Amino acid sequence: MQMGGELLVVPAGSLDSDISIRPNAHICMSSRATWDRDLVAIPKVDHLP
Repeated sequence: MQMGGELLVVPAGSLDSDISIRPNAHICMSSRATWDRDLVAIPKVDHLP
């Protein structure tokens, strides 16, 4: 918890069920890492290779 109990942060990776909300923006694009480019184009793997 942060800010005197007014904010609770739950890492999305810790969830084990579907959630109904989806991201609606990719923020701080001008300061993103150099490897964060065209990630939609890379291969997707369901399990460890």
